[in-house]
Amino acid sequence: MKPNLVSKGASRYVVGEVERFDQKNEVFKRATWDPEMRDMARKYYARYDGLAMPEERAGYTIKELALAMAGWHVALDFGSGLFIGGEGLEAWEAQPVGKTNTTRMPEGLKIEVDDGAEMTKVIKRAARLFGASLVGVCELDRRWLYSYSYHTVKGEHKPVEIGDDFKYTVVMAHEMDYAGIKQSPNSLSEAAASTVYSRMAVIAALLAQYIRGLGYKAIPAGNDTANSVPLAIDAGLGELSRMGLVITPEYGPRVRLNKIFTDMPLVPDSPIEFGVWDFCMKCEKCAKFCPGQAIMRGQPTDRINSICNREGLLRWPLDTEKCFTFLSRNGTDCGVCIRVCPFNKLPGILHDWVRWGVKSTRWLDPLFIKADDVLSYGRRGKVEHFWNS
Repeated sequence: MKPNLVSKGASRYVVGEVERFDQKNEVFKRATWDPEMRDMARKYYARYDGLAMPEERAGYTIKELALAMAGWHVALDFGSGLFIGGEGLEAWEAQPVGKTNTTRMPEGLKIEVDDGAEMTKVIKRAARLFGASLVGVCELDRRWLYSYSYHTVKGEHKPVEIGDDFKYTVVMAHEMDYAGIKQSPNSLSEAAASTVYSRMAVIAALLAQYIRGLGYKAIPAGNDTANSVPLAIDAGLGELSRMGLVITPEYGPRVRLNKIFTDMPLVPDSPIEFGVWDFCMKCEKCAKFCPGQAIMRGQPTDRINSICNREGLLRWPLDTEKCFTFLSRNGTDCGVCIRVCPFNKLPGILHDWVRWGVKSTRWLDPLFIKADDVLSYGRRGKVEHFWNS
C-alpha cells in the first residue's frame, strides 16, 4: 500500500476512516490508568516526584539527573501542555490582571487584517523572536484534534471543544541540543528534551499573548489538545518518518513541536516533500537501534497494534508498550531513534549536499545510508564530550 500522492500534507497518509483520537489512550496517559502498565508508570514517573536516585554509571549521576529535572521546571511547574492544557502558561484565555497578566493591551484594540500574507509574516517573525526554530501555518484539520483530553494527575477525562472560528494553526518546531541528543538514552538526552519543553511553554505563552494583543483569540498547546505531528506536516515543517516523528529539512527529527490555534486570518503554508518517505522505506536504522525494538521494520501498514494507535492511517505504527517498557526500565526518556537518524546532522557543506541528494536523486539513498554507517554518525557520544562542548 502506498500513500495518496495526490493529496497534500498529512492527508496523503489517510487510507481509511479517521476518527479523532482519545488522548486517554496515548501511552503516557494510558500508563497512569491501565493496570497492566501502572507498575511501569510508577517507576517512570518517580523522578518527577523527587523519588528517582542518581546512579554511578556515566550519564546518570547527580550532575546529569539534576540537569534533566531542572530542564522540566517551567514545563511541569508553570506550563500544562504535558498534562491536559489550558492551564498556567498555556491557559486558553488571558489571565486576570494582578494574577499573571499585568502587561495586557488596552481593551477593544484590534488590528484589521487586509493582507493575510503580511500578517502571517508578522506572526512568524514574532514566533522566531520569542525563540521558535521553525514556524509554519496550516488550516485546522479537525481530525487531528483529540476527541477527549486526559489529565494524568487529576484523572479528568473531558471533551476537547474548539470553536469553529478557530480556522488556523500556527505550528512551531524547536531544535533540541545536538550534543545532548548524542547522549541518548541517558539523563543528558532527557535534559535536551526537557529544556525544550520548558522553552516551548514560554514561547507558546508569549505568542498567544501577542495574538491576543492584536485583538484575536489564541489557544496555546503543547502535547495537549491535538496531535502535533499531522499539524506540522500540514504546516509545511516536514514529513512523516518511520519512527513516527516529523523530519524537518533543517534539523531532521531533532525537534519538539507545539502549536497555537487562532481565529486570526492567516495564509497557510504548503506541505513539503523532500524524499523522507522514500528514504525511510530503505533505511531502517531507527528500527535497528531502538533499544526497546518498538519501531517497525519493513513496509508501512494501516493496521494498528494497540489502542495507542489510530486507525485509517498508512505509516509504521510504533509499538508504544515496548517503548514505554524501555523508558521505565532505563529511568530516563529516550531519543536513540533521533540520534541514529541520518537526517540528524548539523549544517555543513557535505551534509547540505546530501540533503539535496536525498531530495533530488532517490536512487542514491542506499549509498547515503551506507556512508552514514561507515562514518558512524549515529554513534553515542561520551559524557565528557557533552560537558566540554
